[in-house]
Amino acid sequence: MHAVTLHGRKPAHRNRLLLAATAFAVALTGAVAAAPTASAAPAPGASASPTSVNRFGVSTVTLTLDGESSTQSTPTDLVLVLDESGSIDSGEFSQLRNFADDVVEAVADDGLFANGGRAAVVGFSTGAHTVIGLSADETAVRNAITSNPQATGTTCISCGLNQANTVLGPNDPARNQVVIVITDGNANGGDPTAATAASLQGKATVFAVGVGDSVSQSTLETIASGPGSDNTFSVGGFGGLAALLETLVAAVSVPGATNPSIAVTLAAGWNLVPGSITANLAGSSIGAVTVDGFTWSRANLADEDLVITYQIKHEGAPCGPLPVNSSVVYDDDENAVVNFPPVSVNVNCLPPVAVAGPDKTVAEGSAVTLDGSGSHDPDGIVTSYAWSGADAGIGTLSNPSSAVATYNGLDDGADAVALTVTDDNGLTDDDSTTVTVQNVAPVLTLTTCPIQPNAVNTDVSFAGTFTDVGTLDTHSLSVNWGDGSTTPVPAVSSPVGATHQYTAAGIYDIAVTVTDDDGGSDTESCGFVVVYDPDGGFVTGGGWIDSPAGAYPADPTATGRANFGFVSKYKKGASVPTGSTEFQFKAGSLNFHSNDYQWLVVAGSKAIYKGTGTINGAGGYSFMLTATDASPDRFRIRIWQTADSTVVYDNQVGAADAADPTTALSGGAIVIHKG
Repeated sequence: MHAVTLHGRKPAHRNRLLLAATAFAVALTGAVAAAPTASAAPAPGASASPTSVNRFGVSTVTLTLDGESSTQSTPTDLVLVLDESGSIDSGEFSQLRNFADDVVEAVADDGLFANGGRAAVVGFSTGAHTVIGLSADETAVRNAITSNPQATGTTCISCGLNQANTVLGPNDPARNQVVIVITDGNANGGDPTAATAASLQGKATVFAVGVGDSVSQSTLETIASGPGSDNTFSVGGFGGLAALLETLVAAVSVPGATNPSIAVTLAAGWNLVPGSITANLAGSSIGAVTVDGFTWSRANLADEDLVITYQIKHEGAPCGPLPVNSSVVYDDDENAVVNFPPVSVNVNCLPPVAVAGPDKTVAEGSAVTLDGSGSHDPDGIVTSYAWSGADAGIGTLSNPSSAVATYNGLDDGADAVALTVTDDNGLTDDDSTTVTVQNVAPVLTLTTCPIQPNAVNTDVSFAGTFTDVGTLDTHSLSVNWGDGSTTPVPAVSSPVGATHQYTAAGIYDIAVTVTDDDGGSDTESCGFVVVYDPDGGFVTGGGWIDSPAGAYPADPTATGRANFGFVSKYKKGASVPTGSTEFQFKAGSLNFHSNDYQWLVVAGSKAIYKGTGTINGAGGYSFMLTATDASPDRFRIRIWQTADSTVVYDNQVGAADAADPTTALSGGAIVIHKG
């Protein structure tokens, strides 16, 4: 049951009667024995400590409920049933009226009327009458009590009980119905007290007060809702009623709840810590425990302070200020309304740490891995990776959603690539790395070079191709023909080629250079391009040289005299020179004789010609002879196997084919004849 909370009672009543009341107080149904003290009633409370935790952290939630204030919600209807029989003299009846007035004042002070309650007074003797029906007006009720005359007569207790039943009206589950019966004697013989009492007890809680020695305990227990001292009280005389005020009012009006329960359901983001639920009141029961909540219950709750604590652990997501409880539902048999305030705990989640790895260098046309696997989350896991920022003019990304991505270099430059990682709570972090793409020079291949001798003032051509792994590069071409002239081509693509005419006989080196727009280049040379002038003169020579060590690979130590004689000239209108060449190196038993000539170049004081011949009568050899008509005359001959270019003799080993000879004649002369 709920009854009205009594606050603000006059100190003269409370202090004077408190000790006496304690002696009589017992645990009543839905109430505690001690009388309430006047104080401000706290509301239901909910709090958490700490109010800020890290991810997966634990906080302790505390729910508080003051049984006196928080469960008070049902208004009370109180009916005082007063004995007016003739066995009570006028003085005693005056004391009875004063006591009834004090009861009404006390319940008013404790909020009966303020909480929607009402009071009524019934008098009985031979019959019963309504002194005042249920009224929410304290003054009217008290005035009716003090002005009510005594009826006198016999003691018809059933009459008074029936009248109270009538005054209360039909059973109203939305209201507490309480009756206090005060009498000094037993009922008239044959009075149907038990039947009428049972009818009244079906909808109201009935207390019985016996005054003097004429009332039997059995009569009081018949009237009251319960036996013994739970609902019955006795005093020696009407003057002693005052000592019962606190006890009686406390028994009637201390708030209480029958079968109260509190069902806690946690909000998303929290789990209940197993074994963490505590309740301070004896008799508390904890049930329906799951990871999502529990239910507290008890047989009753009266003027007590309930404290429930339980621990919650963050599930891992989400973060920020999170409500702790999805719902906290209070319930009791009296339909009290208790609303616990919301409580929240702020969850501090740490973002992941993105690690894009060290800066990388890669060549154009090549790939390099970008390793973000060092990324981590201090309080969770990394759930996704996102590489971005590749400049389309420098490179591209492959597998950008993986921890390890691939960067493909396209063109030289420095590219800042970003890595964004996201954790299992949706938080992100960024890091970046710089990829430097280095230029790779183009690769040139000369596919066609002048092989046969070319007459002066005729076209000399070459052709070639080039490749470049830098697919975004552009290219230019430059040709150095070797005669002091160059041909620049500002924009080319593969294949390439050019044509040139030489105006003077000579052996030229055509140098072809392809350059990309980043400054990378490749140069290839045709080398030894023979340009002759059929009308440019001829050369003759004879004599000997001192052959140096190493000139004869078959015996590198062989040295000594080597004799030579030669003539090489173009006949009129011929494109191939004629003549004869002899070379003998006795230390190597080498005797070379020419068979034919391929070309002759006479340029100034230098002549060079090429042909084939035999050694010691065996064919399969080629030679090149270079001579200068100077002071001193100089001579070089290089002989090799035609099939595999194996050198048989060269008195100027390692020098370029077109190099000027360095071996001076030891005897004889070389003469260049002008055309």
